[in-house]
Amino acid sequence: MPLKLGMSLVDIKEYLEGDLKRSIRSDVGPVVRPEVEEGGYFAVPRLVLSYVDFLGALYGRYSGEKDRSGRRLIATPKKATKFIREIMKEVDELYDKSGDLLHEMYRHGTVHRYQPHALKRSDGRELNWLCYKGPRESWVNVPRALKVRHLQPVRRDANSDWLPVSITCLYGDLLLAVDVFWKKLESDANLVENWRSAADALCQPEETRLSW
Repeated sequence: MPLKLGMSLVDIKEYLEGDLKRSIRSDVGPVVRPEVEEGGYFAVPRLVLSYVDFLGALYGRYSGEKDRSGRRLIATPKKATKFIREIMKEVDELYDKSGDLLHEMYRHGTVHRYQPHALKRSDGRELNWLCYKGPRESWVNVPRALKVRHLQPVRRDANSDWLPVSITCLYGDLLLAVDVFWKKLESDANLVENWRSAADALCQPEETRLSW
């Protein structure tokens, strides 16, 4: 069932449980491949955070906002990070603390520059990316053995830290976050209206100056 205009609560549940979660499992699951030791380090965050951008748009409200070029601002980084901090934090509280860092480093970097961004604070301290495959708490070799926790910054050296991200957790947490989102929609009429405002806009084609 695709997005459609004026979706009812029943429609929304069918969409989340059927179309969206099936898409996540079929698109992201094969890339995670937990039975294989390596692989998927950049592709999984790229895919997961694209879904988060979409879910953030549905979680937020769209009231006709446009950028300077006239493009509709339905999905925005602000809405995506709000979804991470408020919905995904109910799966793991560190999404509240590190959600903005996750999106800034792994969404923009993997989409526009192949790999995650390294970040630098105003005081010069750097935050570097560290992707791994495995449980929420795990040992990794970088190259020394280091115990890490998904989304908990860890010291790299005197001037920098790492932001560890488990692609296994990202995938599983996204599926759980869809369930959290649905529970909130069930009990909050305002969120349902937010959904409808964004879904109705997403159903409309984008204006273009291109020709065919």
